Amino acid sequence: MSSHRLIAALCLSLSPAAALAHPHVYIDAGLKLILDDSGALTGFEVEWSYDELYSLLIIEDMGLDQDGDGILTEEENALIQGFDADWEPGFDGRLYPRMDGVPVALEDVRDFTAEYRDGRLISRHLHPLAEPLPMEAPLKVQVYDPEFYVDFSMPGAPVVEGRTDCEVELIPGDPSAAPDAYREAIEAVLGSGADPADADVVTVDIGSAGADEADIRCGAGADE
Repeated sequence: MSSHRLIAALCLSLSPAAALAHPHVYIDAGLKLILDDSGALTGFEVEWSYDELYSLLIIEDMGLDQDGDGILTEEENALIQGFDADWEPGFDGRLYPRMDGVPVALEDVRDFTAEYRDGRLISRHLHPLAEPLPMEAPLKVQVYDPEFYVDFSMPGAPVVEGRTDCEVELIPGDPSAAPDAYREAIEAVLGSGADPADADVVTVDIGSAGADEADIRCGAGADE
């Protein structure tokens, strides 16, 4: 595996060996709900916009943009396609949709594309559902890393493509909740009062603490 793929794999598909009290990568996530002709949900188009520092590290690691103008040549752009696609089978993609509190079954992701724009790597992929899901009840969607290696945010509400009777509400998370939950989890493992910076071999799961949440209601449910 090349070094840039190793960096991406460490961020996205593996449990981090070093569990520190702060994230190492920041990603703005965008979602588009894909519906079939009957109005049932069939999948999500997912966009990840990586922070400038991480993007620069990947670009430099791959030896791209040698002139530093922030624009990739056609050949260079071809090289970044799938730069973060090396996921383990069954990896959840850090996408967590729920209907009536029940997790929605997802298939493995596919159709990776990427671009480099305004100093940020932007990747996209399709995350299909295991089977179409009628939008008969409110759908709640979050994007987060339970290990807090990556700090995800949803700056914009998801887009619903395929019907016009859906209402989408984006509920911002608590920015301090995830760091606090992470610190508490580390301290619980190492003992009360322990310094989280010493937890270099501990992996914890803080769940969805502090994550943004999108609530989608369609049809009659939109009026509830």
